[in-house]
Amino acid sequence: MFREFYSLPYKSNSFNLLVLIFFNIFAEIILNFVNMNVKLRVATMGALFFMAGNAVFAQTRAQDTAKTRDIDEVVIVGFGQKKTVQEVTGAVSTMKSEKIKDIPVASVDKMLQGRVTGVQVGSSSGQPGGMASVRVRGVSSINGIVSPIYVVDGVRVASGDLTTGNTTANILANMNPDDIENVTVLKDAVSTAVYGADAGSGVIIITTKSGKRGKPRFNLSMNAGMNDRAVEGHKGMTMAQWREYLAHAVMNTYNATPSWGQTFNNIGEVYTFLEQGGEGPGLQNIFTTDVDTDWRKATQKTGYQQNIDLNVSGGSDKITYYSSANYFTQESIVRNSSFDRLAFTTKVGYQATDKLKINTDFQISHSKLRTLSQGGAFANPILAQYFNRPSDPIYNEDGSWYWAPSNSRLSNGLYNIPYLQRNNYAKGGTLRAFANLGIEYKLFRDLTYKFVFSPEYINIEEDTYWNPLHGDGYTYGGYQRTSNNRYFNFNVQNILDWNRRFDLHNVGATLIQEAWKSDNKFLAATGITVGTPTLQTLQNFVVPYGYDGTKGVSSRYGYAVTGHYDYDRLFILDGSFRRDVLSQFVPEKKAGNFWSLGVGVDLARLNYIKEMDAISMMKFRASYGKLGNQVSANPYALYTYTSNYNDFAAGGYSGLYNPNLSWETVRPFNVGLDLGFWNNRLTLTAEYFNKKTEDLIYNLPLSGSQGLTSYVDNIGNLVNKGMEFSLNAEIFKGDRDQFNWNLGFNLSTLDNEITELYGGDVNTTTTTLRVGEGVRTWYLKKWAGVDPANGDPLWYLNGIDGETTNNYALAKQAVQGSMLSNVYGGANTALSYKGFGLDLQFTYGFGGKILDDWAQYMWSDGYYTDSYPGYSDIMGNFWTPENPNAANPKPMYYYGNKNSYRVSSRVLYDSDFIRLSNAKFSYSFDRQLLTGTGLTGAQIYVMANNAWTHVFDERLKFDPEINLAGSSNLGLPILKSFLLGVNLNF
Repeated sequence: MFREFYSLPYKSNSFNLLVLIFFNIFAEIILNFVNMNVKLRVATMGALFFMAGNAVFAQTRAQDTAKTRDIDEVVIVGFGQKKTVQEVTGAVSTMKSEKIKDIPVASVDKMLQGRVTGVQVGSSSGQPGGMASVRVRGVSSINGIVSPIYVVDGVRVASGDLTTGNTTANILANMNPDDIENVTVLKDAVSTAVYGADAGSGVIIITTKSGKRGKPRFNLSMNAGMNDRAVEGHKGMTMAQWREYLAHAVMNTYNATPSWGQTFNNIGEVYTFLEQGGEGPGLQNIFTTDVDTDWRKATQKTGYQQNIDLNVSGGSDKITYYSSANYFTQESIVRNSSFDRLAFTTKVGYQATDKLKINTDFQISHSKLRTLSQGGAFANPILAQYFNRPSDPIYNEDGSWYWAPSNSRLSNGLYNIPYLQRNNYAKGGTLRAFANLGIEYKLFRDLTYKFVFSPEYINIEEDTYWNPLHGDGYTYGGYQRTSNNRYFNFNVQNILDWNRRFDLHNVGATLIQEAWKSDNKFLAATGITVGTPTLQTLQNFVVPYGYDGTKGVSSRYGYAVTGHYDYDRLFILDGSFRRDVLSQFVPEKKAGNFWSLGVGVDLARLNYIKEMDAISMMKFRASYGKLGNQVSANPYALYTYTSNYNDFAAGGYSGLYNPNLSWETVRPFNVGLDLGFWNNRLTLTAEYFNKKTEDLIYNLPLSGSQGLTSYVDNIGNLVNKGMEFSLNAEIFKGDRDQFNWNLGFNLSTLDNEITELYGGDVNTTTTTLRVGEGVRTWYLKKWAGVDPANGDPLWYLNGIDGETTNNYALAKQAVQGSMLSNVYGGANTALSYKGFGLDLQFTYGFGGKILDDWAQYMWSDGYYTDSYPGYSDIMGNFWTPENPNAANPKPMYYYGNKNSYRVSSRVLYDSDFIRLSNAKFSYSFDRQLLTGTGLTGAQIYVMANNAWTHVFDERLKFDPEINLAGSSNLGLPILKSFLLGVNLNF
């Protein structure tokens, strides 16, 4: 029926015919599923398999039946090793290039959210080219490194923010995402232990595209569009709103303070009083000026974005090649914030002889970054939206920039941000060069030797300039900082790989020797006082103000052995052992031993299961092992001579000797089940993990009189545990002119808990470390609302529930939740018909909480309101006698309302959300229409990124995906993008 209905002539004006076609197709699919006899009838005799949340199309051998097929699809694991899906016993998730193609983000790490199980991704800032936080199966350390390592084509590369003078950056953004073939996330012991000391927070394997035999194939991809806010966010006050709120605050304070000699009967009297200068010229100007500046509008614009990628690939029996060139530019919606990248890649494979193969991969890129201040910096444009008074103009009447001539400040001491955006900058330029030379030599039929040498060179030049007329540079007479930060990393590998098949027995072993070294040199200089704002190079700043220079070397080497055995892929056994030596530790502690063991049983290989038409896969697997966590701590007692004492070098302490300091070790346990039904048209993976971290490294406090305020020691244990589920269904499968429909869904849970903590709880004003709670736990006084009788703020005395108080000092702090989502994942669907395609990717997260870390100024209830207006959200929702059930207390001018502005759960929000993270509508031209054009394929599309976000806490105005950071720190807004693009093949 499938073929018969699709063979009917298509008539665009026949609605009834279309209804009949779709009804019959749907009816047949349902009947086939009920009868457990769904058969995939396509000309290529394709088969579908499932592994870690991805449905993949793979060719079967013509002589195989649907139940005894050989699927040669592989996944890439440690050190470029390849394993078929049936051979994998670990927990891996793979993201193919077609899933991330054309996604308009600067770096690959930002593509992982919602697409693979067990991975949370977030960012506290929408800075283009900025840092993304990635957590694989929770947070594995308190004070150590919690980000995964990144491995490109078998070689570890630099990751994270390497800048020193910019707000945020991401060295991975220098890599062209269009060069990526697939991304594999390694999550358990047996898949990551081969990386030993660095694998505790997960490993992300990036495999880049390679050439394939055949004539040259060119691909040109282009898209361009606009950026906007993904979430509207808080808005600042207009003049009318600010006046109204101030008037209520003034009336409440005067009426509650008879000694001030004035009371008011209504709000109109307050307006008159303030307009006449009753509270001084500052407030009088606010109530009489006709200025009404919108600081958000003045500092923001529509951002532009563009990506152009050209690549060519091909080859012969001897040589294959892949080359690409990429240009990417992305602007924030806040002026003077952007990222630009120019990248080139050349990858060549040369089969020199039957035994010798040589592979070379060269990547070179240069990026330019412009960032803005965040947090409480007066130059922060996000701060200005809520702190700058709308009564201050941007320009004087003559068109010159406005500020007070006496101190070059606005009326409340802040800055004219539009001026600074045009005349100040913090920028960086990054050159990254990466090479990967691999030599493979087949010593014998089953024995292969592989040598890898891979250097990575990174040079980061940064400049910060503050003009001398206004802003941070005014008191310095101008300010210039220039720095150069150079990294040279290299990796050497020697690998001996042996595999042999004895009838139905498959045996393999690999010996690995690896050495890695990072050499860093940093130099910076600062000057102040310049003759004119047009001179912006360091030599024109006549007063030396500071300098800095450091050199650091870190190295690691290790040896590893892996083993594999399977019996006809029915029973599978994997094991590995690695010994690493790290330069940081004392001699007795430098070495660490790491190992893993994994087992798997695929019951679908049994004959009686093969007879069941419904079941095509039933694989059980489990793994356990010991891993290390990346270490940056230093156990040595050292002296530092960086202080000047009467022009002599003064010595000081730098670190306390702790010979007992040892590795943080992670012991992950994983058990999983992979199911496939109806020739894997429907697939399911379910996993349970329990990842325990031992010997947590933490800075323990010391008395300052001892010369140091802290020292590093191993202080406790924690555990991350949870479940992961992936479901994929290929409901309709056909060619271009037929209806195709795929559905996917994944869900992960996380329980993060400290199980041992030597020395007791560690509490701050907002967070806590304690046994029984997670490592990202909020510890706050609990808000109990507003007293409807008088508008006072209320808190729970015990920090939980029950009795309340309006005395902030009497309320106790208590655990109020975690930053981390405990349920998260994604869903996707792809539909196509006659060349039209619709792809949707959703992400979601539940259980996390976000703190407004600057709320004491934004919700000050009158305490700071006359200086810093704050959020306009307060309007219509603060206590008055006519509105006694409002969410916010009675505003009180000058005094505030009984410390109501102090931090509490009042400004802690649920980060629960659902987001349409990517939507793409495309049309792919029929090849027959392209005949004679020289094109072999063409597609046009429109795409939206972060187009729609639903938050379940109506109070939350921040982007919900900042929850990994816990707060926004007034960073740039996360972006949503709308683009038009085209892909051409020729």
